[in-house]
Amino acid sequence: MEPMKAPFLFVKYSGNGNDFIILNRPSENPTSEIITQMCDRYFGIGADGVLILSESAVADGRMRIFNADGGEAEMCANGLRCLATYLDDLSSEKKSSYTIQTMNSVYTVYNLNHAMAIEMAEIKDRNLYDFTGKHPFEKSFYINTGVPHLVFLVTNAHSINIKEIAPPYRHHHMFPNGSNVSFVEVKDEGSQFAYVRTFERGVEDETHSCGTGLTASALALEHWFGWRKEIKLQTKGGKQKVSVGDKVFYSGEVRFCFSGEYPLER
Repeated sequence: MEPMKAPFLFVKYSGNGNDFIILNRPSENPTSEIITQMCDRYFGIGADGVLILSESAVADGRMRIFNADGGEAEMCANGLRCLATYLDDLSSEKKSSYTIQTMNSVYTVYNLNHAMAIEMAEIKDRNLYDFTGKHPFEKSFYINTGVPHLVFLVTNAHSINIKEIAPPYRHHHMFPNGSNVSFVEVKDEGSQFAYVRTFERGVEDETHSCGTGLTASALALEHWFGWRKEIKLQTKGGKQKVSVGDKVFYSGEVRFCFSGEYPLER
């Protein structure tokens, strides 16, 4: 009889409700099937994704991000903030910032008393695709903030049937690798405050928060209305901030949830 494989030791963190299972240098990488089992909220641990931490020659750590469907993503802003918080919790000597290598870049995450602000270093492919005809969207905007995002301006984000309206755009033929879809409602233009809902590619559902989606939404608001400096954004997971200037920073709450072990043989 083959010996039982060692279980995966994990910790779970949440960035404004966007929650992740972190595996610290596992002896073997989980398969996509195991990742979907881990992320299952009824039969597993429950999470929007799995982060695998490993050594990096150019940063404090390397992060691989796998969505709840088992597929690997290029980048995840809340995942970065959660991983940086985990590194800070592990460290006996707290640092003012942590560098984390992702699939395509190296990000700096600044330690602001566990708010963890990211300098969003991958912003590209701005495009004003016009999707305002089929649904009552006031404006549309596309940008890649590490992963692709399509942003819509709406009058009432709460009333959007996001599971029905978002998937056709998430799978639209104009986006060969798919796109996340965010719906933005301006709450107070004077104080630069808006409400955002995001349907995430790979999770295939609305998440409580999406850092790259909030960054994309803030840049859309900058384009549409000239919003700059601190932009306040409300999601199901709470209040977050994006600072838009010569550089772009995203920050919000991070909290430790729990730790444990996940058996490989069920």
